[in-house]
Amino acid sequence: MRMHKHLLALLLAVTCHPSIVAKPAHDMPIIAFFGVPDWRTADEHFQTFSECGFTVSQYPYPSLDLLVKACRIADKYNVKVLGRCPEMVSSPTKAANTLKQEKGFFGYFMQDEPTAPEIALRKQEIDRLRRTDTTHVFYINLFPYYHASWIEPSLKVKTYPEYLKAASATNCGQLSFDHYPVTTAGIRPTWYHNLEMIRRECLSSRKPFWGFVLSVPHEVPFTPDTYYPQPTMGSLRLQVYVNLAYGAQAIQYFTYWTPTPKNYNYHDAPIGLDGRKTKTYWLVQQMNRELKAVAPLFYGARVRSVHHLGTIPEGTTRLTTMPANLRALKVVGRQGAVVAQLEKDGHRYLAIVNKSHEQPLTVRIRPANATPRHLTKQLQEEKMKTSYSVEAGDLLLFRLT
Repeated sequence: MRMHKHLLALLLAVTCHPSIVAKPAHDMPIIAFFGVPDWRTADEHFQTFSECGFTVSQYPYPSLDLLVKACRIADKYNVKVLGRCPEMVSSPTKAANTLKQEKGFFGYFMQDEPTAPEIALRKQEIDRLRRTDTTHVFYINLFPYYHASWIEPSLKVKTYPEYLKAASATNCGQLSFDHYPVTTAGIRPTWYHNLEMIRRECLSSRKPFWGFVLSVPHEVPFTPDTYYPQPTMGSLRLQVYVNLAYGAQAIQYFTYWTPTPKNYNYHDAPIGLDGRKTKTYWLVQQMNRELKAVAPLFYGARVRSVHHLGTIPEGTTRLTTMPANLRALKVVGRQGAVVAQLEKDGHRYLAIVNKSHEQPLTVRIRPANATPRHLTKQLQEEKMKTSYSVEAGDLLLFRLT
């Protein structure tokens, strides 16, 4: 459908209170779908990529030799490559023997947006590669859930949860899906329902999920009067922080390099078609700085619950039970908030995300005792206030226990 678009390194123990910032931020992958292209495989482009805050560049390469070249240059700048090449299918033993020795290799990009029958084929390919390499990531990115009526003809399954279970049955260590909620017509109404279904399957399969952020404006497929607009800090924050609140263990951007416009009029990704930085580059760089600061809290955390306040989207539930050690919690703003409770290293945390990417939100909160503390986005503890103004799409954090 589009030119779209690890795991996880070992989960290292870290103290969440208050020295949590000591955990290396790069443990959570920050992935660029359509990262540095094969025809731009050079030091300067990987340096610019690293300076934007990315840690993994995804790209399909026309040969194993070019993929290896990219891995070696990427490694100089402390980033890695999630790649694909024809030899992964034609000569899987050779490809895996070669790639598993490359420090700059992150994993095997198997397919973007497969149908259920295609997932079964990719599973066979993964199994062949895994005979030689069991240490790297195997990656499939799934279709989103837009509405129920197109599931069976498009994905070759009867329900979206059935599609997710087909992906869980592969040797991919994570579920990845793309759903771009911010359009000129408003927030897609099924985005949160999609996240709820992903979360349920992840709890069932005990696999984490990786979420997506849209960073390239373009036309919405099959909807000529609707567009994916130019990113703002509000729209980037909304997508990043909602994904984290639902438990995402990696954040991916579509895209880093602007794809050839083709039918969707792609423009102004962080890097333009000419290889130069666009205005989006600086927004994404700022977003990645924020993400790296909060990632040590969310990476490896157990999300115990996700609820909503204000508007209650399809497939979601309202917060009705007060979180631990709080006497009152109220939000003032039309869209409301996502309210997630998570656990990390024996402590309970509360994450509140403003669901509006355009307007601020007021959060009124009253602790029941002296235990709760406010956490800054640098994960420093401070005394709680009773009222907070949360910028568009932004995140508010508390340690509850």
